[in-house]
Amino acid sequence: MLRRRWQYSDQGKRDLRIDWLRGLAMTCVIVNHSRITSAFSWFSYERFWLVTAAEVFVVLSGVVLGGVYGRRLVRDGWLAVTRGLARRAMLLYAAFIGVTLSIVALSRAGLDVGSVVMPYDHPDALRWIVESQALTLSAWRDIALMRCGPWVFEIIGLYVWLVVAAVPCLLALRFIGWRPVLAASWSVYLWYRLAPHAITTADFEAAFPILAWQLLFVHGVAVGYHRAQLTEFIARQRRLLPALAGAAAVFAALALSNPWSDGPSWLYWNVFSPDHFAHLYFNYFSLADLGIGRLLNLAVALPVGYALLTSCWMLVRPVGTIFVSLGQHSLGAFILHVYGVMAIAHLPGASDSSVVTNTVVQLLLIVAIAVLLNAAHRIEVRPKRIVTAPRPQPVAA
Repeated sequence: MLRRRWQYSDQGKRDLRIDWLRGLAMTCVIVNHSRITSAFSWFSYERFWLVTAAEVFVVLSGVVLGGVYGRRLVRDGWLAVTRGLARRAMLLYAAFIGVTLSIVALSRAGLDVGSVVMPYDHPDALRWIVESQALTLSAWRDIALMRCGPWVFEIIGLYVWLVVAAVPCLLALRFIGWRPVLAASWSVYLWYRLAPHAITTADFEAAFPILAWQLLFVHGVAVGYHRAQLTEFIARQRRLLPALAGAAAVFAALALSNPWSDGPSWLYWNVFSPDHFAHLYFNYFSLADLGIGRLLNLAVALPVGYALLTSCWMLVRPVGTIFVSLGQHSLGAFILHVYGVMAIAHLPGASDSSVVTNTVVQLLLIVAIAVLLNAAHRIEVRPKRIVTAPRPQPVAA
């Protein structure tokens, strides 16, 4: 009886466990993009598993899309799905362009925007934003084609392409089944691994090449589309979860052996030697091209994390309001975090502040974004009820 009280039992339309995980990933994005050392940063990047928020977010976005639009495909047909996904892609595109133009405007107003436009490996990629004389016609073309944008927001360019690709993916799931879809996705991924190349000229492909990252999204869409059947299958496999938990423990031991992670010494476990860790990491856990070790780690970590949430929902519920808000309104959170990162960069002595101060600053930013999203959701304009006048009754003769 006590065990059931701790378990997740919400029967609403949305699975709050997925929203919670998406919110956790969004929180890690905010912390990592802030680039200041805090108690949060000790845990936010590859601390317990060699998986980042980006992979989690891409997979879960596919799961949500596959579930929502899979049902719509069955109910309303392919045309309604195409229109819905086209609107979603245009919204993401408009967000990318709008945020980029707002950063240009802030730069023109004299604000230092270097914290959000200068990526680690391309220091000159967005010179036209911070130097007014460099804003040429080709720069405007690059904005329109999503070739350049703030590095903290560039993954949205990937999502635009993935949402467009979701249309044929869903149609294929509907009419030819999941096996050919996943086989095609793996073929594209292996093609990229054998001959790495970008299919666009956008900067985001340096960090998130479409041909590699589509693998996560397509698998997420397939999981969301067949979620009911997959849930029934897993429920029958009683030995599956313990096996996944054991594999997760091995990956956790590897991640905790990372000699380059920030944090106190008690967070470093010398299970694998630094040389052994470096060999494994660079050969099997590369991020941009999604090494096979990273894929296996993600395949283990997500089911285990989901199962832990299911069993211990009441334990994690205190932070659920924040995480669920960030997860349900992820695009809004992603937009707001860009300006939050800039605000942190402009705080006096931000880079030299103590861990406690930086932790408080990041916590305030995370909570502020969640509060703003909740407030915006509450004041959304709802259609007014139209009160019709009563039909006049005929006068009795």
